Amino acid sequence: TSIGDSAFAFCYGLTSVTIPNSVTSIGGQAFRYCANLASVAIGNRVTSIGDSAFYECTSLTRVAVPSSVTDLGEWTFDGCSRLSAITVDALNPVFSSADGVLFNKWRTKLIRSPQGKTGSGTIPDSVTSIGWEAFSGCAGLTRVTIPNSVTYIGEGAFYQCVSLTSVTI
Repeated sequence: TSIGDSAFAFCYGLTSVTIPNSVTSIGGQAFRYCANLASVAIGNRVTSIGDSAFYECTSLTRVAVPSSVTDLGEWTFDGCSRLSAITVDALNPVFSSADGVLFNKWRTKLIRSPQGKTGSGTIPDSVTSIGWEAFSGCAGLTRVTIPNSVTYIGEGAFYQCVSLTSVTI
């Protein structure tokens, strides 16, 4: 029913994972440093994904978060340099996504932009808060437009955005 902490960490040969519907939680660092993990299918009964669960899964390009997930740990997808989209099932009661970016349900808080996203980004007018390290490591991000609705930008929000040349506030 659960995948334990660090259960598959450093499994460099792991390329694809299908997490069955019998699993309800994915432990912290469960797939950390699985550099060749390119595909993950998360079962529809998973409610919790632990801290750094997919940290440094550098081959991962897309992740779909099912409606059942109500708890996402810190740094869950950090270091996933090719991750270009995090999509959330529309029926999820806690999280949502737009244009591959992770938000809270009401899209008032931008939680995480995938690190493989490139080009420019415009933050929706509904956003009032940009989370801690929300864009960190987005090496291909070149421009960002932050609307007047934003009143808080978390620490390290644009850390290691090495191509960022323009921020319009």
